[in-house]
This record gives sequence, C-alpha cells and structure tokens, in this order.
Amino acid sequence: MKSVPRRLLVLGGGSAGVELAQVVRRLGGEAVIIEGADRLLPREAAPLGDALSDALRRDGIELRLGMHAAAVRRDGEEFVVEFDGASEVRGDRLLVATGRRPRVADIGLESVGIAVDPKGVHVDEYLRAGERLWAIGDVTGIWPLTHVGEYEGDVVAANIAGEAHPANYEAVPRVTYTDPQAAAVGALEAPYTATALVSEVPKTATYTHAYAESNGFLTLLSDGERLTGGYALGPEAGEWLQQATVAIRAHVPIDVLADTIQPFPSFSGIYDTAFMSLRMNIADKPRPATPMAAQMAGLST
Repeated sequence: MKSVPRRLLVLGGGSAGVELAQVVRRLGGEAVIIEGADRLLPREAAPLGDALSDALRRDGIELRLGMHAAAVRRDGEEFVVEFDGASEVRGDRLLVATGRRPRVADIGLESVGIAVDPKGVHVDEYLRAGERLWAIGDVTGIWPLTHVGEYEGDVVAANIAGEAHPANYEAVPRVTYTDPQAAAVGALEAPYTATALVSEVPKTATYTHAYAESNGFLTLLSDGERLTGGYALGPEAGEWLQQATVAIRAHVPIDVLADTIQPFPSFSGIYDTAFMSLRMNIADKPRPATPMAAQMAGLST
C-alpha cells in the first residue's frame, strides 16, 4: 500500500487478517473482516476470538462472521465480495489472508527420497526428512510461525552436531499483535480452568486507567497437577503469557507456580488471581482417574 485504503476488505479472520485490518482502521480507513467461522482466530479457544471481536468492533472494524465468500470480482475501481445469496460487500482494496501452503510439489524432492504431501515435508521427531537431510520452518507444515522455525533450526543444528535432540511442541506460543494482543500457548482444553480479568489487576486498576475497563483476561488450563495451556487478551499479553509457556514446557507443579512472587505493579500480577482460582477449582472438582489410579482402585477391591 502506498496510501491508506478508503475501505479495506479482508478475507480471513486469522492473525494476519486482524492485524492488518486494525492497522488500516487506526490509520483512518475503514476495514471489513470476512471470516467463514463464527469468530475470529478460529484455531484458538472460542473465548479468545470472541473477546478480540469485541475489541475490534470498538475500534470501528466491521466483522462479517460465519460468512463464506462465494466469488470476488472487480466493478470499476472497487472489489466486490459476493456471498451465497444476494448479499455482497464492497471496498477499494482487497487483502486475501486465508492461509498458505508450502511449495513442495514438482520441485524434485522425490529424487532424494523426501516424502511430501499438500501439508509439507514429512519429518520425524528429530526433524529428519531423509538420510542426512533435515527440514525446518513452514515447509514441515507443523507450525507456520517464525519463532518455531528458529527453534527448529536450533534442533537441527544440535542433531547435525551429533546430539539426539527431538523437537518438542508441547508449549508453542501464538501471538496476534493487535491492540490488545491475543496470545495462547499449549492445549485449548483441559479438565480444570480458571480465568482472571485484566481490569482487576492492581497495575490496570491503579496506574493504567486506559485498561481499567478493558475486556482483557487470562485463562489457565490444567490437568490438576501442572499447567497444560493458557490464553490471554490484554496489553502486551504475548510477553506476560510466556510465564505459562515456561511452566508448561518445564512441567512446573501448580503449587510452585502459585507460590511464585509476581512484581508489583505489573501485568504479571494477574497470575496471582488466576492461580488462586485454579487451585480452588482443582480442590472442588474430583480429578479424572489416571490409568495407574484405576489399576490401584481395582486392586483395593
């Protein structure tokens, strides 16, 4: 773009689509996001996409959710997105942000014994694609994220150097750089969850009045002993959610996390409330029986 669009049409409500729609809106143009799912960020937990939808609507961004584009055409200087039926939406610029696929077909990879499919190059847990061949980044189709590609580069370098270093995707952070940021890590579902509100964190309530009425939050997910996932909406959420990323990757017990001192005032103070609620939820709800627990129960009877 060399100028701010008058009205930008965005096909796709994932990270790229929502980020650029908000950029255009805050530069003074209109923005319309068209997403076939019933919420933004459809690959993340529903509450995260719903909350981001509310935030973008407050910015004046128009959301067309649950609507599938049937056709796109030009009408003079305008792009026209047509939906099933008679409805349509018009704008002077069109952004297609519907995802991407690795380009692995018909480039000779089979000549060196590399197996591919439309999702990318097949790799094992060490990111080995064949004899003395490795693959990293988007081409594997595992996680098309820059920081995952960087991580995979370190894994492959270690394996080439002779270490046995499997890749671990248990705690992959995902951040959408809108304002507020939407961030997630790990699993999307778990037996135990707890949510704390950004508006109740001392930093926002006392010092940062701009966020005191925000719809930001942190949700933690647990199997009853450790964190398995988390997602958040809020100022710089991608930064302070990294506490959860480390905890998930290191299998830190919930009791240790709840006993961790958070600096005051900081957005990280939200963890105090979240862990208090999570421990109460775990105590109030019977834990799912593990295979070992079920076996011991059978022996006792």
